[in-house]
Amino acid sequence: MKIKELRRRYPDEWLLIRITAVDRQDQPVEGGLVAHSKNRDEIYHEQMKRREDLYITYTGKMPEKGYAVAFHGKSSI
Repeated sequence: MKIKELRRRYPDEWLLIRITAVDRQDQPVEGGLVAHSKNRDEIYHEQMKRREDLYITYTGKMPEKGYAVAFHGKSSI
């Protein structure tokens, strides 16, 4: 499935995607959805269980220019 379609289908969520196709700049353009969640930690936890190349993206609104974002959480590594 096209990543653009996955992003539309799951608004304001974190997506974990198994990449099946990339563009000429080696950017992911198609893939299979592995997991989705509003909770970023759930996606990272699912990623750590797998031994394959995966793509994580957030489909929500990005901060405006001039703002910074910081994530906080504990690692289970």
